[in-house]
Amino acid sequence: MEFDATFGRFRQACVDRFGEPAGARLAALARPGFGLDRATDAEPATGRSALGGPALLDPGTPWPDYDGFPLSLLAVLDTDALAGWLGEHLPRRVGLLNVFILEPRRGVPYPPDMDFDDPRWLRVIPADPATAVEVTTPAGDAAVFDRTPLHAEPVLTMPDKWSDAVHGIDFGGEDMLNVAYAVADLYESSPDVAEAAGPGSTFGWPVGEIGAIQKWEDSHTHLLKLCNGPSEIPTLYFSIPTDAFRAGDFSRAVVSQETY
Repeated sequence: MEFDATFGRFRQACVDRFGEPAGARLAALARPGFGLDRATDAEPATGRSALGGPALLDPGTPWPDYDGFPLSLLAVLDTDALAGWLGEHLPRRVGLLNVFILEPRRGVPYPPDMDFDDPRWLRVIPADPATAVEVTTPAGDAAVFDRTPLHAEPVLTMPDKWSDAVHGIDFGGEDMLNVAYAVADLYESSPDVAEAAGPGSTFGWPVGEIGAIQKWEDSHTHLLKLCNGPSEIPTLYFSIPTDAFRAGDFSRAVVSQETY
């Protein structure tokens, strides 16, 4: 699957439906991404990507914590294994990304005064795959998730038909309700566009399970969505301002959660 050829077919479909320049502007919103699912013999692991297990950290990197409470390793993303499909949509070559959240093991309460708006309850830590070492969760009250290798399936993703990104395009005065339905029909009829399926996704456009994603901005890079993953929180969305990703400042990553 090559992005240029895939994008070219989709761009033509957009122009055929909406004409120029609206169709071209709609197609320009396309982002390469990946659906994430458990690896199998038929769909093997993508690099070292995995849910849970040990972290893969540069030697000497301290384990992240929240006021002394260790965070839990949620996932490792091997971005080197994703780079070929992402191309210029990968803001920076960072190797491995370790994604952590604060999650006590069953029966243990969250730390007093824990605030889910406090960015310290998550952490994204890059590591060099050539030198990274396995580090297990410190003993204590943090949840520990079994390691599950992940397969990443390349997909072409688009923003939701109701998003500001779509509705910011001038469709020549066409009623926006009609535009939304036409865009949805275009997505569904195009073999090259897919909502990232499976229990998770990375890169591309994230899709909210029950509506808009609270902390998502169109200027962000989508890092990880997990739906019914190892965490007790049903759905988690991790993203980061693209300029921060490009600068290597992963302290600006944010997470939104959905509970239902």
